Amino acid sequence: MMQSSALTTEGSVKGLPEILGVPMQQIPQCAGCNQHILDKFILKVLDRHWHGSCLKCADCQMQLADRCFSRAGSVYCKEDFFK
Repeated sequence: MMQSSALTTEGSVKGLPEILGVPMQQIPQCAGCNQHILDKFILKVLDRHWHGSCLKCADCQMQLADRCFSRAGSVYCKEDFFK
C-alpha cells in the first residue's frame, strides 16, 4: 500500500512551502488574516506584510490597492484619513 508523501511526521498536510523546500518560518504572515502569504506579490505597509486582498481601510473596509494612509498604526483610505 502506498503512503501519501503529503503527510508530515505530525500527521498534518504539508503545504506548498514544504513542497518547494522553503521553511514555514521564512514565509511571512499576513497582518490582516494571520495566514502565511503564498501569493506572487506581498504588500508591506507599516512594517507589516499583507495579502493584497487583506489590506483594507480600518473605517470603511474598502480594499486599498493604489495608496493608503496611516494613523496610530491603522491603515485608511484617503477619504477616511482626512475625515
